Amino acid sequence: MDRPRLNIYLDDPTLQEKIKIAAARRHMSLSAYALLALRRQLAVDGLLPAAESPEEAARALDELRARVGPIGVPVTELIEEGRRR
Repeated sequence: MDRPRLNIYLDDPTLQEKIKIAAARRHMSLSAYALLALRRQLAVDGLLPAAESPEEAARALDELRARVGPIGVPVTELIEEGRRR
């Protein structure tokens, strides 16, 4: 499969090494790490939907629950129902 490519020229000679270290810490390739960073920035710029971390997703879910209000079923019943399935 032929995928689009993007070449990036760095303005700081030490930046490439820092990117390599950051990618290795996440067990990612340089391409995957750079793509993740670009997608996050595009989301900040409003050009892509936000890619949420688990913490951000939980916070958004809590806000949604507060707007929607109680669902009328105790949480313990939902947990029990989930265990039965």
